Amino acid sequence: MREITAKQTAAELGSYLGTWNDAVAAEHEDSPEFFRRFAAMADVPRRRAALSPVDQALIGVAVVANTANTNWPRFDAYVRTALERGATRGQVRDVLQLVSIMSIHAMTVGVPALRRVLEERGHAVGHESDERRARLRAEFERRRGYWHETWDDMLALDPEMFEAYTHFSTVVAEHGSLDTRLRELIYIAIDCVVTHLYVPGVEIHARNALDAGATPDQILGAMEIAVLTGADPYFEAIQRPTGLPAAERPGG
Repeated sequence: MREITAKQTAAELGSYLGTWNDAVAAEHEDSPEFFRRFAAMADVPRRRAALSPVDQALIGVAVVANTANTNWPRFDAYVRTALERGATRGQVRDVLQLVSIMSIHAMTVGVPALRRVLEERGHAVGHESDERRARLRAEFERRRGYWHETWDDMLALDPEMFEAYTHFSTVVAEHGSLDTRLRELIYIAIDCVVTHLYVPGVEIHARNALDAGATPDQILGAMEIAVLTGADPYFEAIQRPTGLPAAERPGG
């Protein structure tokens, strides 16, 4: 594991957090080993260097500003870093609009569960394939570039929402500035956020990312950025007015 000094820890985590204030400095002094080891882990995507600094920062924006995980201090830090590294405000906006489609998993998880319950109760539920549904599937494949069985039940039972989602989910691809490879890496990262963990999405978008020219190391880099959100509550808590007094900790 990479060994770093206390000074390096402060510099690197200050950039990561967007600040190195008195509260953070005091906590670092009281718990230096946690800070040192976290800083070394947070440095892995940078040292891997599979993703450009701009891509790393934009993926960071995605993993801290989505429906499964929202951390505004970390969002501010990633946006500042992204802009400093050359991203445009339009790209930041495109990331936020892109992750807006994440909640469709309420349907891709919920509708198959509903179908199973309906079948248990004796309702006839089939994967209808009428002309409208065939057209909607063809349009999805044309605009999104893939098909997966996770969409089957939604298309069969709720073609109205499926059609609306198809139009909504392609707006960033059709009108935004993010290339296909980066969009797919962002999808992978948000599907890996610990409060979401949508495995079908990781598999779908890993295939799409590879098809778009991403490397395995770039996919791992996106996942590594998602991993780091686990420490966000701690870093935010120590900066709240209540603080985290050392004397009140177990063993403190």
